[in-house]
Amino acid sequence: MIDLHTHILPGLDDGAEDLSDALAMAELALEGGVDTLVATPHSNQAGRFDHDAAELLPVFVRFQAALAEAQLPLRTFLGMEIFAAGDLEAKIRRGSLVGLNRSRYYLVEFAFDEDSGAIGDYLDQIFSAGGIPLIAHPERYFCVQEHPVLVYEWLRLGCLAQVNKGSLFGKFGRRAARAADVLVHNRLATCVASDAHSPYTRTTYMKDAWEYLSDRFGEREAHRLLEENPARILRGQRVPPHGTPPEQRRKIFF
Repeated sequence: MIDLHTHILPGLDDGAEDLSDALAMAELALEGGVDTLVATPHSNQAGRFDHDAAELLPVFVRFQAALAEAQLPLRTFLGMEIFAAGDLEAKIRRGSLVGLNRSRYYLVEFAFDEDSGAIGDYLDQIFSAGGIPLIAHPERYFCVQEHPVLVYEWLRLGCLAQVNKGSLFGKFGRRAARAADVLVHNRLATCVASDAHSPYTRTTYMKDAWEYLSDRFGEREAHRLLEENPARILRGQRVPPHGTPPEQRRKIFF
């Protein structure tokens, strides 16, 4: 499996605290069937995790060296989880914000209470810079929980959508779990990733996600979400269109 969203680089954000944590996360990934993952530290969060590409590269190189020394055969690539704020287009054009494996695919997250209009404006900025937005955990955004058809509309514009493993199992509340189910059921999810933050909770272990998706939606869909589409994204290839509109009246209230 390929995990496109992890906070495995040590000491950069609210993910791995140190190299020991990072190596433990790498071991869990391998044990859980992941052979390839992308390190996606939080970035573009002013006053908190405001990293740019130049800062991340040395940490990533040291992490790769530590993996080799520990004889952990995990393929790793560099990316970012970009918080939607400021002039994204300008930052992408000057190279301070980068895509997954330096591809055209930019993993972008929003404030959970961001309105759909503002989200659309940020998505337009990424498109204007020549990128393709991969929307991180849309099921956690309040506007999507209320109107899951928004994800269908974003996919029709050319965006992609990454659902969190934890959302499938209710780790982010019932509303996020229900939204994740609607998105996967309607094939509006492009991929599922761990969004791992530690070796103890929200981990890189993905075997449970494979089993859940296989049992509930079939092995073909598990392969699409955990292997096929992530591989296309990492190679910078086109992802085939997917998704059907959920019922407009099917709002997610509890």
